[in-house]
Amino acid sequence: MFFIDDMLLRSLGITLPGLDMIWTIEQIQKFALKGLYDPEKIKNQIKETRLLYEFGELDRKEYEQKNSDLMDKLDMAMRIEEMNLNSKVDILG
Repeated sequence: MFFIDDMLLRSLGITLPGLDMIWTIEQIQKFALKGLYDPEKIKNQIKETRLLYEFGELDRKEYEQKNSDLMDKLDMAMRIEEMNLNSKVDILG
């Protein structure tokens, strides 16, 4: 019921400061998750790590550690993308 009241008030141009703060925090969290768990960004980091290893900038141990960490992060990003946790269903159309 509170959700419906909020939507009615927003349609009239009236907002409640507490709800706006919650919305702002949700948007910041959504943005942070996109930046932290973006599969393309992680794939680029894996490629970059591979290039650094091939050019001798990283030794084998460092490369394997970073690659393992990035692969775990990529796996997590793919799971998040599959579960679609970073987006909500718009019930109003």
